[in-house]
Amino acid sequence: MINATHEAVMVDEVLENLVFKQNGKYIDCTFGAGGHSLEILKKLGEEGKLVSIEKDKSATLKLSSDFTEDDRFELIHDSFSNLHNIFANEEIDGILIDLGISSTQLDDPNRGFSFQSNGPLDMRIDTSKGLTAAEWINSATKKEIEDVLWILGQERASRKIAGKICDTREKNPIKSTKDLSDLIISCVFKRSKKHPATNSFRAIRMHINDEIEELQKVLEAASYVLCCGGRLAVISFHSMEDRIVKRFFQGKDRLNSKVEFKYFKEKFLKPTMNEISTNPRSRSAILRVAEKV
Repeated sequence: MINATHEAVMVDEVLENLVFKQNGKYIDCTFGAGGHSLEILKKLGEEGKLVSIEKDKSATLKLSSDFTEDDRFELIHDSFSNLHNIFANEEIDGILIDLGISSTQLDDPNRGFSFQSNGPLDMRIDTSKGLTAAEWINSATKKEIEDVLWILGQERASRKIAGKICDTREKNPIKSTKDLSDLIISCVFKRSKKHPATNSFRAIRMHINDEIEELQKVLEAASYVLCCGGRLAVISFHSMEDRIVKRFFQGKDRLNSKVEFKYFKEKFLKPTMNEISTNPRSRSAILRVAEKV
């Protein structure tokens, strides 16, 4: 069954605004623990179709019978930035992109996403390829590290942290989440309840997984894959992601696409206080839903 430690965010809002054809064809670009996919399937009719994409193969090793025994469902292991290639000759009624990291990934010390527990400093969503966070941290230049922490993490102490990383790795390589977290704590003055390593860990994860480039590519691809009147729903979790989504819907910062979108109902939605109380990780979520015109 679906891992109970992960709760899909803003499920009711997604269903209400995204699924408008019972027998339509939909894509969940970020299957994760399957929470959104399962609820979309429940709302679809017998002729409906849901294709889910998941980059992390380990997340789908044990699919429940809710998926394996449903002919309306298909799972594809790939990056969602390849959306246009996967669905080159199809028109889709609705696409969901949830940009959050699954709790099952965050809570697994072996994945290296979190400073809350000690583990190898990996941070790759697809563990079959690419540099680990440890490999990058121990080989990148001071300027490269500074830029990632400042641009992606908006970390004020980016220069100090980058300098400390370079000094530390000359003596011993930085291998674990605890190594990195302790180093950052020694550099950052704690101004709030937020853990001092929050910004830096997020920035490094985003860099390792090319998250900004992947987001720009999937938005571009979605504009072609959607049918006229089709809906694109995006859940973001911090201001940089949300700004990219907002400007894309406004027709700005496009790579190639000239397709126009208009907001469906509100410009954005936030989780209810009730959801935040039961799932604190939802508190920063922003849902934007727009229609292709």
